[in-house]
Amino acid sequence: MSEVSSWGTLEGIKLLKIALCALVSGLIITGCSLESHRHTAKDIIKITDFELSPDEEKVAFSAMAPVGNLDIWVIDIDGKGLKKLTFQDHSPTNHIARFFKKHHWADYFEIDMCSPKWTDNGRIAFCQELTKYEMWGPRTISRRFRTIKPDGTDKRPQVESDRVIKEKPSANIKVLLRNGNLWILKDGEVTPKRLIR
Repeated sequence: MSEVSSWGTLEGIKLLKIALCALVSGLIITGCSLESHRHTAKDIIKITDFELSPDEEKVAFSAMAPVGNLDIWVIDIDGKGLKKLTFQDHSPTNHIARFFKKHHWADYFEIDMCSPKWTDNGRIAFCQELTKYEMWGPRTISRRFRTIKPDGTDKRPQVESDRVIKEKPSANIKVLLRNGNLWILKDGEVTPKRLIR
C-alpha cells in the first residue's frame, strides 16, 4: 500500500514540475511577444518620477504598469510621441510578483526601472532595481544603472561618458507631478494642462 502511495506522490511531483515549466515558458513567450505591442496612456497606472530634457522638448518618466512594476517612458512636451522604453512589465519575475501580491504571499522579487535622468550625450539614464519582498518587508537586492536612447534603442549599462546633467529649473516650462499624473505649465499660463491624455 505504501509503495502505491509513494508512486502517486512521485507522479504528482512530476506533474507539478511540468505545470510550472509550462507556466514559466508561457510567461517568457508572452513577455517577449508583447514588446512590439503599441503602448498607450491606458498602460500607465501612475507616474512616480520624471525629468525634463535639457532642450525642454521631452519628458522622461517612470510609471507603474498594470502588472505593478515601474518602467521608463518618454513623451514630447506637446503631449505627442508617447513611447515606452523598458518592458519589465513583461518579465516573468514581475508576473510572478503580481500573483504573489494578489494572494498576500511573501518571498518574491520585483524588478523596477526608475529615476530617469538626462545625460549630456542625449541619452536617458535610469536605475534597474531588484527588490526582494519578505514577510518583514521589502529589501533592495541590487541596483544597476543603465542608459537608453530616447527612441528606445541601444539600451546598455551606464558608462563614464554618460554623465548625468544636473537638473536646472526652466524659466519657460514647469512640469508638475500631481496625483500620479504629469502637468505642464508654460510661461504666461495660469492653468496647468495634463501632459498625458
